[in-house]
Amino acid sequence: MKRGADKEVSGGVEFVGADIVHLDKNTFMWVQLTHFAISLAESDEVLLASLIASPAYAHDYASPCPSHPQPFDTAIHGRWNLSAIAVDRFVPRPSADAIAQLKHWANDQDWTDPDYRQPQEVLKRLDSVFDLMRSGAVYQLDNPSDDDMHEYGFVTGEMGFHEFVVINHPAQALHVIVASDD
Repeated sequence: MKRGADKEVSGGVEFVGADIVHLDKNTFMWVQLTHFAISLAESDEVLLASLIASPAYAHDYASPCPSHPQPFDTAIHGRWNLSAIAVDRFVPRPSADAIAQLKHWANDQDWTDPDYRQPQEVLKRLDSVFDLMRSGAVYQLDNPSDDDMHEYGFVTGEMGFHEFVVINHPAQALHVIVASDD
């Protein structure tokens, strides 16, 4: 399979880009989307293994992520040491359940104002995330334990760290969706 003039995806994943959806100001909550092209012939398990091995997967989520990978510490992913993340930690999840979990996370926190909910325009921005979650097979990362947290892993995820991988074989795309806070 060819991508562009001379890029070929074979046996894995190729970083394409990233973007972020910020939730309401002062909540410090966000959803980071990282996009990959995939080889159509590979199984989901091989694609997940290739993802974990990709330098673009090594992101602490405490640092900004522009539209291209940075030289992050390749031994870290999210709150944890990368060595704590393996293919078998990704659990298949119905997209409706994953979407419900993100909606719950976005609104049902221990807010100072118990009646607070994300504004409608913020929830509208999440529609594109939900569309991605409906586009293929969804896998949720079973978060490693705090024993596997790296030295500054506590910086993110006070209100939760939710990671989903969506594999869309027909579109030859894989999306990492991380919902958290800092």
